[in-house]
Amino acid sequence: MNGSEPTSLEGIRVLELTHAIAGPQCGQILADHGADVIKIEPPNGEIARASYPRDETGESIYFSCHNRGKRSVVIDLKTESGLANFKQMVAVADIVLTNYTVDVPARLGWDYESLKALNPALIMVHVTGFGTTGTRRDMRALDGIIQAMSGIPYFSGTPDSGPTLAAAFIADHVAAYHAALAAMFALVRRQRSGVGAFVDLSMLQAFSASLAHEVQTSLTGKHPQRIGNRVASSFINTFDAKDGVVILSPIGEAKWAKLCRAIGHPELPASISYEQAIFERRDEAEKLVGQWCAVRSRDEIVEQLAAAGIPCGPVQSPSEYANAALADGTGTIVEVTSPNGRTFNVPGPVAPVGLSDSSRSRTVPRIGEHTAEVLAEFELTEAGI
Repeated sequence: MNGSEPTSLEGIRVLELTHAIAGPQCGQILADHGADVIKIEPPNGEIARASYPRDETGESIYFSCHNRGKRSVVIDLKTESGLANFKQMVAVADIVLTNYTVDVPARLGWDYESLKALNPALIMVHVTGFGTTGTRRDMRALDGIIQAMSGIPYFSGTPDSGPTLAAAFIADHVAAYHAALAAMFALVRRQRSGVGAFVDLSMLQAFSASLAHEVQTSLTGKHPQRIGNRVASSFINTFDAKDGVVILSPIGEAKWAKLCRAIGHPELPASISYEQAIFERRDEAEKLVGQWCAVRSRDEIVEQLAAAGIPCGPVQSPSEYANAALADGTGTIVEVTSPNGRTFNVPGPVAPVGLSDSSRSRTVPRIGEHTAEVLAEFELTEAGI
């Protein structure tokens, strides 16, 4: 994007009081698209600044993945002067973003009702494990807790493995995406009405929305089973190749016939229909496909089947994905400069074509790096820092 062109969220000021992933990742999404995200940190900095994994110098790679493009200000909100400074900032802010525990804002004097009195147009996005109302509101939540309670790990894995959580912190990230989207909805509504909003974002609700049709089928007593990498309603599975694993997705009668021709069994659809390949004769059908894959490399399989119009792909390691993404040059992985001046490769902004605000900063701030600068902009004193 040309640096002279306005970014999508230019002029939007966000006060971010967050930690870990869900809150910081949401703030980073807003920063990536042009918002002025002011990360307000306690005197010792956000706790994730010390989180693992770290590089050989001890700097947190984890922190640098979720905090690029922000300005860091140290304010002690547990002091009267610090809270007073923060409230003066709120009076001219657009969004307050937090993922602190449910009662922290009220306990420290910056709950939505208090802030709305200072700025009726303010949007406050509060990401919590289970929402600010309801019977579970006081439960503490981490990514694994949310995954486990969503119902999704219950039918992930195999009969032998038991319930299996995703190794990546996907519940945190899904919550961050929903929070950023909710902030956009609130901004659009404010443009029309002039009125702000309180966005009560439950991580459990955001992540468990991925259950989709499993909600209805489970309530009727048809509980999903752990079937490994198979998809219960489609002919999709992973297969061993000579040098790794591939995933094949010949969904539907037409693609099933194409797959059968590609693996040298053009007669197979006449004896095993696509529906039979999904259900009663699945083991038999997968055995034939598996035998064909076992004597070929991943590249051979993908090249031949992709040419035949079969959705497929290699099961890649993280390094394989990262190297391929870097070679692509599409910005799916970018370099950021860490607080100590190190360079880390991290996932880049996720944006549709035409909305890539690539002129935004890729620097991760030091603790309090912008305190004096920001306080001067707000005409505030250094009390409470």
